[in-house]
Amino acid sequence: MKILGSVAIVQSTDREGAVRRFAAIYGAQPLHEFPIEGRELNVSVFPGVSVLSGPASALAEVANLRASVFVGSLAQAEAELREGGWMIDGALGSGASLLAIDPDGNVLEFVENPDT
Repeated sequence: MKILGSVAIVQSTDREGAVRRFAAIYGAQPLHEFPIEGRELNVSVFPGVSVLSGPASALAEVANLRASVFVGSLAQAEAELREGGWMIDGALGSGASLLAIDPDGNVLEFVENPDT
């Protein structure tokens, strides 16, 4: 599997407060912000960290989500993850991503980004 990069995930029920705090330490506003389709969640992307925000009930569904990992091929990543003992558990939103759970219960989102 070719890993192109990754970002840590931090969660907050107060999007504005979290964005303000991270903007202060990075000295800049988020690089990108977007809602996650089908969930009451929003993402604010900073260098190396994404703020996942929404109501506590929506965040509870992804409480063990630790990071997003960008890969060149989602199919290849899924095959290697399954081979390595990870459990595949759907996707965070629509599009080219999947959620994978390691044997310790940590959840990583794998996102296909073949053009990087």
